[in-house]
Amino acid sequence: MRSDALDGQVVLVTGGGTGIGRATALACAHAGADVVVSGRRREPLDEVAALVAAAGRKCLTVAADVREDVTELVDQALGAFGRVDVLVNGAGGQFIAPAEDISVNGWRAVHRLAVEAAWNLTREVATRSMIPNRSGLVVFVAFSPRRGIPGMVHATSARAAVENLAAGLALEWSRYGIRSVAVAPGTILTDGLREQYPQEAIDGWAGAVPLGRLGTPDEVGELIAFLATATYVTGTTVVVDGGVDAWGTGHPAPPQEPA
Repeated sequence: MRSDALDGQVVLVTGGGTGIGRATALACAHAGADVVVSGRRREPLDEVAALVAAAGRKCLTVAADVREDVTELVDQALGAFGRVDVLVNGAGGQFIAPAEDISVNGWRAVHRLAVEAAWNLTREVATRSMIPNRSGLVVFVAFSPRRGIPGMVHATSARAAVENLAAGLALEWSRYGIRSVAVAPGTILTDGLREQYPQEAIDGWAGAVPLGRLGTPDEVGELIAFLATATYVTGTTVVVDGGVDAWGTGHPAPPQEPA
């Protein structure tokens, strides 16, 4: 990306302190955007801000829980920059569990963050900045493989919801000049993945990828930065997974349990 490709743009990234969110904020800053990064922990946000400043761009950090603090987050973003041109709904969280063990509370916790909070923030940004300015891009983070992931039915159904939301908003808000897309990463080798799972599990996931490796946060972040410049792309899902969605999960079917 050219260093001025996003010159004059303001990008708001939730979950911006780590992983894909961090990589997205930095990719946009290196392409000339000023950024707002939000997350629940102050320390990683400050680290991102220092890197953005080193790239010569402005960065506002907002320690917030997007399930609760949406209005305050947008207040601060608009107070600092006057507008939000790109919203990246990167905040999310999930856990691995057999479907029959997922309680209603566990289900609601995942959907509240991935779906409800994303919609709440999207609506706030749209009504207060994008619709009045007749321009903008909303990005929702989905999952690949898109057909479902064993042990993650609560999370994959939530991400399928925002993928559909991206398409619907593209149809409805195009009259305001607003684009809406979903980005569906496969398994991405973030610091969190390295910390939470043994190398054996990571190697197993990599073995199911046609390209033979897991993706990096930078590869997703750079794609999102590019989409901010791709002014004729809307209403679709862009998959970045090394071919996993085309191939399938790459695992044998589970054996049948005896009655």
